[in-house]
Amino acid sequence: MTGVAAQPRSRPPGFPLSAESAMRSQRCLLPGVALAFAWLESGQGDLLACGWQRPDDPPDLSPLRDIPTADRSPPAFDPADYARDPGQWRATPAVPPGTEHARRVWAALSAIPVGEVRTYAQIASQVGSAPRAVGQACRANPWPLFIPCHRVVSARHRGTRDIGGYAGDQDGPLAEVKRALLVHEGVLQLD
Repeated sequence: MTGVAAQPRSRPPGFPLSAESAMRSQRCLLPGVALAFAWLESGQGDLLACGWQRPDDPPDLSPLRDIPTADRSPPAFDPADYARDPGQWRATPAVPPGTEHARRVWAALSAIPVGEVRTYAQIASQVGSAPRAVGQACRANPWPLFIPCHRVVSARHRGTRDIGGYAGDQDGPLAEVKRALLVHEGVLQLD
Protein backbone atom coordinates (compact mmCIF):
# COMPACT_ATOMS: atom_id res chain seq x y z
CA MET A 1 0.00 0.00 0.00
CA THR A 2 1.32 3.37 -0.97
CA GLY A 3 -0.28 6.50 0.36
CA VAL A 4 -0.16 9.95 -1.13
CA ALA A 5 -0.36 12.91 1.19
CA ALA A 6 -3.25 15.33 1.00
CA GLN A 7 -2.88 17.80 -1.80
CA PRO A 8 -4.41 21.28 -1.77
CA ARG A 9 -7.04 21.64 -4.42
CA SER A 10 -8.03 24.71 -6.36
CA ARG A 11 -11.67 25.64 -6.79
CA PRO A 12 -13.23 23.59 -9.60
CA PRO A 13 -15.20 25.52 -12.24
CA GLY A 14 -18.73 26.21 -11.06
CA PHE A 15 -18.07 25.31 -7.44
CA PRO A 16 -18.95 28.21 -5.14
CA LEU A 17 -16.06 29.90 -3.41
CA SER A 18 -16.59 29.92 0.35
CA ALA A 19 -14.78 28.90 3.50
CA GLU A 20 -16.35 25.49 3.00
CA SER A 21 -14.92 25.07 -0.48
CA ALA A 22 -11.33 24.64 0.70
CA MET A 23 -10.72 21.08 -0.40
CA ARG A 24 -8.08 18.42 -0.18
CA SER A 25 -7.68 15.34 -2.28
CA GLN A 26 -6.05 12.13 -1.16
CA ARG A 27 -5.13 8.91 -2.87
CA CYS A 28 -4.05 5.41 -1.84
CA LEU A 29 -3.26 2.10 -3.45
CA LEU A 30 -5.04 -0.98 -2.16
CA PRO A 31 -3.49 -4.46 -2.11
CA GLY A 32 -3.84 -6.22 -5.46
CA VAL A 33 -5.59 -3.29 -7.15
CA ALA A 34 -4.02 -1.79 -10.27
CA LEU A 35 -5.96 1.47 -9.86
CA ALA A 36 -5.54 4.08 -7.13
CA PHE A 37 -8.49 5.09 -4.98
CA ALA A 38 -8.79 8.88 -4.76
CA TRP A 39 -11.15 10.98 -2.66
CA LEU A 40 -11.92 14.64 -2.22
CA GLU A 41 -12.96 16.23 1.08
CA SER A 42 -14.28 19.67 1.95
CA GLY A 43 -12.42 21.88 4.42
CA GLN A 44 -14.72 20.42 7.09
CA GLY A 45 -13.77 16.87 6.09
CA ASP A 46 -17.05 16.05 4.32
CA LEU A 47 -16.80 13.61 1.44
CA LEU A 48 -17.35 15.42 -1.86
CA ALA A 49 -16.21 12.88 -4.46
CA CYS A 50 -14.23 9.70 -4.91
CA GLY A 51 -13.28 7.24 -7.59
CA TRP A 52 -10.68 4.96 -9.14
CA GLN A 53 -7.79 6.37 -11.18
CA ARG A 54 -4.60 5.11 -12.73
CA PRO A 55 -1.85 5.57 -10.12
CA ASP A 56 0.21 7.81 -12.39
CA ASP A 57 -2.69 10.14 -13.28
CA PRO A 58 -2.84 13.51 -11.52
CA PRO A 59 -5.63 13.69 -8.94
CA ASP A 60 -8.58 15.15 -10.81
CA LEU A 61 -11.93 14.79 -9.08
CA SER A 62 -14.84 17.14 -9.48
CA PRO A 63 -16.98 17.44 -6.36
CA LEU A 64 -20.64 16.57 -6.38
CA ARG A 65 -22.12 20.06 -6.26
CA ASP A 66 -25.62 19.10 -5.16
CA ILE A 67 -24.97 17.29 -1.89
CA PRO A 68 -27.52 18.72 0.58
CA THR A 69 -25.91 19.88 3.81
CA ALA A 70 -27.98 17.31 5.72
CA ASP A 71 -26.41 14.55 3.64
CA ARG A 72 -22.83 15.66 4.11
CA SER A 73 -20.69 13.84 6.56
CA PRO A 74 -17.06 12.94 6.96
CA PRO A 75 -16.05 9.52 5.67
CA ALA A 76 -16.40 7.04 8.52
CA PHE A 77 -12.95 5.59 7.79
CA ASP A 78 -9.71 6.44 6.06
CA PRO A 79 -9.18 4.38 2.88
CA ALA A 80 -5.45 4.19 3.65
CA ASP A 81 -6.33 2.48 6.97
CA TYR A 82 -8.68 0.14 5.10
CA ALA A 83 -5.81 -0.70 2.71
CA ARG A 84 -3.78 -1.93 5.69
CA ASP A 85 -6.72 -3.65 7.43
CA PRO A 86 -10.16 -4.14 5.82
CA GLY A 87 -11.65 -4.30 9.32
CA GLN A 88 -11.17 -0.51 9.44
CA TRP A 89 -14.09 0.00 7.00
CA ARG A 90 -17.06 1.73 8.63
CA ALA A 91 -20.40 2.61 7.08
CA THR A 92 -20.61 6.23 6.00
CA PRO A 93 -23.71 7.68 7.70
CA ALA A 94 -24.91 9.67 4.69
CA VAL A 95 -25.59 8.71 1.09
CA PRO A 96 -24.98 10.97 -1.91
CA PRO A 97 -27.72 12.53 -4.00
CA GLY A 98 -29.55 10.17 -6.31
CA THR A 99 -32.96 8.77 -7.05
CA GLU A 100 -35.02 7.54 -4.13
CA HIS A 101 -34.43 3.98 -5.34
CA ALA A 102 -30.66 4.42 -5.65
CA ARG A 103 -30.46 5.94 -2.18
CA ARG A 104 -32.37 2.96 -0.69
CA VAL A 105 -29.97 0.58 -2.46
CA TRP A 106 -26.90 2.52 -1.30
CA ALA A 107 -28.17 2.50 2.29
CA ALA A 108 -28.67 -1.28 2.06
CA LEU A 109 -25.15 -1.74 0.66
CA SER A 110 -23.73 0.26 3.56
CA ALA A 111 -25.21 -2.29 5.96
CA ILE A 112 -23.22 -5.21 4.46
CA PRO A 113 -20.37 -5.99 6.86
CA VAL A 114 -16.77 -6.47 5.77
CA GLY A 115 -16.18 -10.10 4.85
CA GLU A 116 -19.75 -10.71 3.69
CA VAL A 117 -21.55 -10.41 0.37
CA ARG A 118 -25.17 -10.20 -0.74
CA THR A 119 -26.63 -11.04 -4.13
CA TYR A 120 -28.36 -8.50 -6.32
CA ALA A 121 -31.59 -10.46 -5.67
CA GLN A 122 -31.15 -10.26 -1.88
CA ILE A 123 -30.69 -6.49 -2.00
CA ALA A 124 -33.64 -6.21 -4.42
CA SER A 125 -35.87 -8.11 -1.98
CA GLN A 126 -34.69 -5.90 0.88
CA VAL A 127 -35.48 -2.62 -0.92
CA GLY A 128 -38.57 -3.79 -2.87
CA SER A 129 -36.97 -3.74 -6.29
CA ALA A 130 -35.59 -5.97 -9.05
CA PRO A 131 -32.03 -7.36 -9.26
CA ARG A 132 -31.27 -5.53 -12.50
CA ALA A 133 -32.37 -2.22 -10.94
CA VAL A 134 -30.06 -2.91 -7.99
CA GLY A 135 -27.22 -3.48 -10.46
CA GLN A 136 -27.98 -0.15 -12.11
CA ALA A 137 -27.90 1.61 -8.73
CA CYS A 138 -24.57 -0.09 -7.97
CA ARG A 139 -23.21 1.10 -11.31
CA ALA A 140 -24.35 4.66 -10.53
CA ASN A 141 -22.76 4.66 -7.04
CA PRO A 142 -20.69 7.88 -6.91
CA TRP A 143 -18.95 6.85 -3.65
CA PRO A 144 -17.28 3.48 -4.37
CA LEU A 145 -15.55 1.89 -1.40
CA PHE A 146 -17.39 4.22 1.02
CA ILE A 147 -20.65 2.64 -0.20
CA PRO A 148 -19.46 -0.94 -0.78
CA CYS A 149 -21.10 -1.95 -4.07
CA HIS A 150 -18.26 -4.46 -4.48
CA ARG A 151 -20.01 -6.59 -1.82
CA VAL A 152 -22.95 -7.30 -4.14
CA VAL A 153 -22.38 -10.41 -6.25
CA SER A 154 -24.08 -12.48 -8.90
CA ALA A 155 -26.56 -15.14 -7.76
CA ARG A 156 -24.22 -17.57 -9.56
CA HIS A 157 -21.39 -16.57 -7.21
CA ARG A 158 -19.38 -19.68 -6.48
CA GLY A 159 -15.70 -19.21 -5.90
CA THR A 160 -14.01 -16.42 -7.78
CA ARG A 161 -15.18 -16.63 -11.37
CA ASP A 162 -18.71 -15.22 -11.47
CA ILE A 163 -18.98 -12.37 -9.02
CA GLY A 164 -20.81 -9.94 -11.29
CA GLY A 165 -19.66 -6.64 -12.69
CA TYR A 166 -18.27 -3.54 -11.03
CA ALA A 167 -18.94 0.03 -12.11
CA GLY A 168 -20.44 -1.30 -15.33
CA ASP A 169 -17.45 -3.48 -16.25
CA GLN A 170 -17.78 -7.25 -16.57
CA ASP A 171 -14.05 -7.58 -17.17
CA GLY A 172 -11.11 -5.23 -17.25
CA PRO A 173 -9.51 -3.08 -14.56
CA LEU A 174 -12.69 -2.17 -12.67
CA ALA A 175 -13.91 -5.78 -12.55
CA GLU A 176 -10.48 -6.71 -11.20
CA VAL A 177 -10.89 -4.01 -8.52
CA LYS A 178 -14.03 -5.79 -7.27
CA ARG A 179 -12.24 -9.15 -7.20
CA ALA A 180 -9.21 -7.65 -5.39
CA LEU A 181 -11.41 -5.92 -2.80
CA LEU A 182 -13.25 -9.18 -2.08
CA VAL A 183 -9.90 -10.99 -1.74
CA HIS A 184 -8.68 -8.20 0.57
CA GLU A 185 -11.81 -8.61 2.72
CA GLY A 186 -11.40 -12.41 2.89
CA VAL A 187 -14.48 -13.28 0.81
CA LEU A 188 -12.50 -14.73 -2.12
CA GLN A 189 -9.21 -16.55 -2.35
CA LEU A 190 -6.45 -15.59 -4.77
CA ASP A 191 -6.63 -17.56 -8.02
